[in-house]
Amino acid sequence: MPQKPTRPVNPAKNVTGDFGQFTNFMKRLVAVPHSEIKAKLDAEKQARKQRTRRVSSRVSRAKG
Repeated sequence: MPQKPTRPVNPAKNVTGDFGQFTNFMKRLVAVPHSEIKAKLDAEKQARKQRTRRVSSRVSRAKG
């Protein structure tokens, strides 16, 4: 009895579970409150500003 040829898997199609993982990730991402994101961004901005000040003060002392 001859076997039917199997179809090759189409890589362009969504693999089972990928969409579920994406949906779960998006739900978690959207669940984060705006205030929490803003607070973290402000903290990073402050840290970056302080780092820049320290480096520039060392450079000015080296010139002097």
